[in-house]
Amino acid sequence: MAKEVDLIKEKLELTDFLRSYMTLAPAGKNLKGLCPFHGEKTPSFMVSPERKMWHCFGCGLGGDVIKFAMLYEHLEFPEALRFLAEKAGIPIQTMSPTQQREFGILYDLHEEAKNFYKAELAKNQSAQKYLKDRGITPETIDEFDLGYSPGGDSLTVFLIKKGYAVGDVVRAGLSHKNTNGLYRDKFFERIIFPIANQVGKTVAFTGRILPEVEARYKNSPPPGGGSPPKYLNSPETPIFNKSRTLYGFDRSKKSIADSRTAVLVEGQMDFLGAWQAGIKNVAAVSGTALTPYHLEKLRRFADTVVVSFDNDAAGLKALERALDFFNRFDFHVKVLNLGKFKDPADAAQSNPIFLKGAIGRAVPAFEYIFGIYFRPGVWTEGDIPKRKRIIRHLLGMVKSLKSAMEENIWVKELSKRSGISEAALTEELGNAGELPSYGAEEEDASVPLPDYIDQVAKRLVSIALTKEDFLNILKANSQLLPPDYQKILANPAEEARGFLELQSSYEFADAEPEKTEKEFKDLMRRLENTSLKERQLSLKHALKRAQSVGDDDSVNDILKDFSETTKRIDNLNK
Repeated sequence: MAKEVDLIKEKLELTDFLRSYMTLAPAGKNLKGLCPFHGEKTPSFMVSPERKMWHCFGCGLGGDVIKFAMLYEHLEFPEALRFLAEKAGIPIQTMSPTQQREFGILYDLHEEAKNFYKAELAKNQSAQKYLKDRGITPETIDEFDLGYSPGGDSLTVFLIKKGYAVGDVVRAGLSHKNTNGLYRDKFFERIIFPIANQVGKTVAFTGRILPEVEARYKNSPPPGGGSPPKYLNSPETPIFNKSRTLYGFDRSKKSIADSRTAVLVEGQMDFLGAWQAGIKNVAAVSGTALTPYHLEKLRRFADTVVVSFDNDAAGLKALERALDFFNRFDFHVKVLNLGKFKDPADAAQSNPIFLKGAIGRAVPAFEYIFGIYFRPGVWTEGDIPKRKRIIRHLLGMVKSLKSAMEENIWVKELSKRSGISEAALTEELGNAGELPSYGAEEEDASVPLPDYIDQVAKRLVSIALTKEDFLNILKANSQLLPPDYQKILANPAEEARGFLELQSSYEFADAEPEKTEKEFKDLMRRLENTSLKERQLSLKHALKRAQSVGDDDSVNDILKDFSETTKRIDNLNK
C-alpha cells in the first residue's frame, strides 16, 4: 500500500489538484489561498509545491494531497486513496482488513457507540432527570448527542453483534478485560458526552457518574474501598489525544475566529450551559490540564481569552500561574466575575442573561490583579519592603508579556495605582526577571520557560528562512537553539522544516523588511538572554554546592563567572 500512496503523490501534482477546489496566489516560493475549511477573508492556507504539503495557519489543519481529499470530500483513508487513484489513473489494490482497521474502524466504533448511548438515554429516567435538573434542554441534548451508558457488557455485546472484533472494541478504549477475564464496558452508569475532533468526528467520550450511583458507592464502598471518579474519560487512542482536544471546539471554532475571542471553561456542563445562554465562542478543557497544544490551537483563531477563577487567595494564585502560561502565546487575558455563582454552568442555569452580560463585562487580567494588590489593607498599610515586593512581583508578570505595547500600557496603569513614576518602574522592570517574586522562592522566579524558548526558536527559524543573511547568523549561533531546531537548520530535508517554510511565507512574504529585521534581532536577543539565564541558574546551584563543601577556589571562580554572565544579561537588556 505504501507504494500506491507514493505513486499517487508522484502522479498528482498537489498545486493542480488544489486549484480544482480553490484559487491560489504566489507567496514567496510557496502559494496561498482562502482556506476551504473555515471562513476567512485574509488567506492563511499555504501550499508548498516543492514539499507537496499544505497547512492552514487559520484553523490549524494541514497535510498532503490525501489528507486534503479526506477532509474536503469527507472520506476515510481507503476511500480517499481510491478517489485519488482514479483521478491519477492508477490501479490500486483493495486494502487488507488490517490496514482498514488501523484508523477507520476506530471512527466507526465511536459512531456506533455514540448512537448506542443516545438510545440508552431515551430509556433511562434518572439520566434524563439529571440533565433536566442541570438545566440542559432536549434541544441541546440532541445537538451534542448526549447519552447514557448502562455499563456491564451492554455496549461490548452490542458492538460484537454488529460484527466488530472484541480486540478492536478494546483498542478503541470502549471496553476492557477485568481481573476475571471478562470484557466490561469502559463507562458504567454514566451520562455520556461525546468528544469530537476538529472536523466533527467522534473520537472519545467523557462519562459523568449519576449522583445516586455516586451516593451508593459512598454509602457502600466496594471491597478494597475507593469510589469511582465523578468524571471518567476515554483513554488515549490512535485517534484521540486529550492534551490536544478541546470539547466543543468543532462547533465553536467559527464563532471564536469571528470574534477573535475564546471563552475558556473547565468542563462539558460549563460549555453546554454557556452554549445554551447564547455564548457560541466557548471551548472546554476536560480530563486534563490546559496544555501548550490547546493554546497553540486557540491562538490560530483568537487573540483574547476569557477565563473564570475563584475569588479567593487560591483563585488569585491560579490566575497568576495561568497568566504566565497565556502570556507565552501572546494572549490578551480577561477575567470573568461570576459573583455569587460557583461556575459558568451554575450561572447559565440560574440566570443565562447574567452570564452573557458578565462575559461582556470581563476585565483585563492585570486590571483584576492590580485591583487586589492595591486594595485597602494590602498596599496603603504596607511597609516599604512589602510594597517593593508587590511592585517587583507585578513587574515580573508584566515583563512576561510578549507584546511591548501591552507591557507599556500596564506600566502606565501600575504607575497610576502605585504613585511611582513610570521612569522608576521602567528601570525596575529591567531587573524584574532577576528578582524574587512576591511570596515565591527565588529559584522559581529564575527557572527558564521551555515552552517560551520553543516559541522563540520556532519564530526565529521562520524568519531566518526568508533571508540568507538571517539564516547564516542563526546557524552561527545554533548552539542557543533547542536540539530539534538545530536539526532543522542543519538538514534542509527535515520534515519539520517544511512546516516552518510555509509559516515563513505566510507571515513574512508581504512584511516590511525593516520590521522583519527588527523582530529577528529582538528574538536573537531573547534567545541569548534565556541561554544566559539558564547559565546563571546553573551557576547558582554550583555555588551552593561549592560553599557547602568549603571549596573556596571554586567559589571564587563561580562568582567571577556569575558576575560576567550577569553583566552580559544587563547589556542585552539595555
